[in-house]
Amino acid sequence: MIGKDAYTGISNNLERRAGEHGVEELTKVVGGLTRTGAKGVEQALIEHHGLAKNGGTLANKINSIAKSNPIYEKAVAFGRQVLQSIGYVP
Repeated sequence: MIGKDAYTGISNNLERRAGEHGVEELTKVVGGLTRTGAKGVEQALIEHHGLAKNGGTLANKINSIAKSNPIYEKAVAFGRQVLQSIGYVP
């Protein structure tokens, strides 16, 4: 479960990214994706946990993919599928 003030993001260097966000450790959820695939997973996590500013638990300021983006639905569906395949999202 993701706790309050958690952050979801894309990185090729978890140690550097953790330092940027002032945390000791980040957890890798999945790897080996294209940038678009990674954004789909990130947005699926944002939808599942919600942005803190909207009552959710993620400290992200904005969505990874705008709902007006033509790839939004397909990318988020891919992201949900990836998360389900690793047992992350029910």
